[in-house]
Amino acid sequence: MIKKISVAAALFVAISTTSFAGGAMDHSSHSAASSKAGSGVHFYGRLYVGYDHRATGAANSVDSIRDDGGKSRLGIMFKENLGSLTLIGKAEYKMDIADGDATNDDTNCTNAQDCRAIDLHIGNLGFMTPLGYIGMGSYETPYKTMGKYDHNMDTGIAMNSHGATSAGNFGQAGTWESSVRYHGKVGPVEIDYMRGMSEQTNANVQKNDYSLGLRVENMLLPGLEFGVARNFDKSLGADGESNDKIFASYKVMPGLGIFYTTEDLEVGTNFTNGEGDIDTYGLHYTMGHNTIQLVHARGDSREVAANEDFDTFGISNRMQLSKATDITIGYIRQGFQGSGNAIRSYGLGITHSF
Repeated sequence: MIKKISVAAALFVAISTTSFAGGAMDHSSHSAASSKAGSGVHFYGRLYVGYDHRATGAANSVDSIRDDGGKSRLGIMFKENLGSLTLIGKAEYKMDIADGDATNDDTNCTNAQDCRAIDLHIGNLGFMTPLGYIGMGSYETPYKTMGKYDHNMDTGIAMNSHGATSAGNFGQAGTWESSVRYHGKVGPVEIDYMRGMSEQTNANVQKNDYSLGLRVENMLLPGLEFGVARNFDKSLGADGESNDKIFASYKVMPGLGIFYTTEDLEVGTNFTNGEGDIDTYGLHYTMGHNTIQLVHARGDSREVAANEDFDTFGISNRMQLSKATDITIGYIRQGFQGSGNAIRSYGLGITHSF
């Protein structure tokens, strides 16, 4: 990680010497909530359906109309003022409105979760205190929420399904259950910490696993964000193993932002035979109602032959039809340097939030 930190530091120094300035980039992706919750109960949701055309190597391509990542959501949240404390609650469910499979395309229901039409995404209760938020339940990890620059996550052209970021509960798609969480922010510095507390064998994380994120924005210069995140699995190896991420973004000028992530992966990696690294570079360019995303990523497997190394290139455009509705179209390709079969995906999707 020393090498990775040095690369990130060099990037921060380089972009800090530019003369451009601007506000912080908004990297949120199709926010499920239509507005911030006030006092009382607030219902919200998001509906997504997409077409994707996917080909692997020389095999016949497969067409689908679906929401394979569970991008569609229904949720409820509330706040209650308790004097010096505020009670905050949230429950959010994900589903696939196109074919009914909430989590994937499985039809083998020996594991009941494979075929649940509606699946809990996150649910929690906690208190906002003068020192920050403290709560427990299921949450998206800071490894996912901090440095999440992919507008298309959970769609057919998602970066995390083509090697441009990590995947799984200990990676970029991380959602942990049975955890306690602390979140606090002082000025430009934000810290987020989660710890698994369950000793049940069916929990997706175990007791003493933890997730930690630290983010700084608009401190060195306006429009610059950078930080680090870690997901740690206590049960692996003699001392446990972790996935570590360094991330940065910078608003170069109005409408143009660049981003960078580097991941050092040991847990549930994209590499079938061992550990590896993923370096991802990209930009977002906004022109009118259109936001274009360009991405290049390189994966390097540290423990096996070069047939696990890959390059990923992606381009997509999200067109905002209204404040609540958008259409996304894109193409992404993961090509392996050795004998692995390239993966190519085209996608078109419609999202409506309410």
